[in-house]
Amino acid sequence: MVFNPGAAGEYQFTSITGIYRDQWSGIIGRPQSQDLIINFKGINNRFGFGFSLHRYSIGIQESVDINGIYAYKIRLGNGVASMGIQMSYRNFVNDFTSNSLITIDGFENDPSIEQVRFQSSIFNVGLGFYYKTKQYYFGLAAPRMFRSDLDAIITNSVSKESRHYYVMAGLELELNNEWKFQPQALYKYAENAPYDIDITGMFSYQDQMHMGVNLRTGGSQSSLLESIDLLMGLKLKNSLYIGVAYDFTLTEIREFENGSFEVLISYDLGTNKGPDKIQNPRYFR
Repeated sequence: MVFNPGAAGEYQFTSITGIYRDQWSGIIGRPQSQDLIINFKGINNRFGFGFSLHRYSIGIQESVDINGIYAYKIRLGNGVASMGIQMSYRNFVNDFTSNSLITIDGFENDPSIEQVRFQSSIFNVGLGFYYKTKQYYFGLAAPRMFRSDLDAIITNSVSKESRHYYVMAGLELELNNEWKFQPQALYKYAENAPYDIDITGMFSYQDQMHMGVNLRTGGSQSSLLESIDLLMGLKLKNSLYIGVAYDFTLTEIREFENGSFEVLISYDLGTNKGPDKIQNPRYFR
């Protein structure tokens, strides 16, 4: 649901997920993000609702997103087709008063830099299509359709949001009574930026333990692979799931950072039976 609003209401229970990501650990001003995602139980196999709170920071920039999601579902063939719409509010900040900014001769000698904390509020709308069966899924989405102005409080606007497009697909192969293999792919494209492709191979043991590898390519022109990521997840109880990921960077920035890591904790409400199947619990970015 982070990437595709059409996935809202895909479970017969409510799932609450928290995610923390620290990218390029060791670099001052590195990208960091925190997410709270609530995917509410589907209603009558027809309606889905979701909510997410996302914070992202890099350097002196910070954005906080609040998203409300609605999805309408219909039976189609052997699966369920879903069309989702996402309403978003974003608070975007450029903080030129930050102590992390360093100038050789001081700000007073550079009139083009004003020591002010700029802030703007942005509303947006996104769309997503999602189709899922017991064996496979695919979808495409654009979570933020409008190229909103990021410089609303500044006279001369120079910055706008770019549209991001996501195409995703995956399937589940049953190897034997205990082991399953889940290959997945996620294509990410933003206007005027390099594309990204994540290819994931995840093994599942008794639907309780997950481990796999993700290959990311497209972000760097000097390297075929941008990173190799190790993923592991464990379902501690019927309702509690914990996942971790660690990225080994392969581009030139690896000389200055200590890798990237991500932690996910998910809790399911309304599960009163045995272990639930966890299909594609997370696309690790």
